[in-house]
Amino acid sequence: MSLERNKRMLCEVHKACREPLFAVLQKLPHDQLYWKPAPESRSIGEILRHLIRVDMWFLARLEYEPAVRDKKDATADEIVQMLHTTYEQIDGILNACSDESELLKKVESNDGIRYNSLATVVMHMSQHYTYHLAQVVYLRRAQDRNWEAPLRGWENATDCIAQHLWVSQ
Repeated sequence: MSLERNKRMLCEVHKACREPLFAVLQKLPHDQLYWKPAPESRSIGEILRHLIRVDMWFLARLEYEPAVRDKKDATADEIVQMLHTTYEQIDGILNACSDESELLKKVESNDGIRYNSLATVVMHMSQHYTYHLAQVVYLRRAQDRNWEAPLRGWENATDCIAQHLWVSQ
């Protein structure tokens, strides 16, 4: 596969996996953003802020300066902005790669953690979004049974991944 095709694939999968998260935040009042079904549970806002923190943690370990910082009790609009900024940074890093080896080189962070590659980290992030998507959809529907879950977005992510698995060489 060519460098441009690999970068495009990573960006497309990353985008497809993150997009349904924005649907959960649409028209979500602040009290529902931080509602918890039990005291030890996470709220939608806490889960989405967790995703931002994990992405920033990965980027810092790969020696990129994170573009955002987590903001406790952020509003839905602030979380959307943090998510967009995070995703734009990741896409920018991918698009800036000028050689296949930049995507595939093994990386060891300053704290001794080894990563297979930037490509592996971006795929991990993408899977992480879909893992937590189920949780935030559940929480949103627990508060409003009439809310329409972004099932098509989840299906688009699955289709995107499958499409790239069967690309002819």
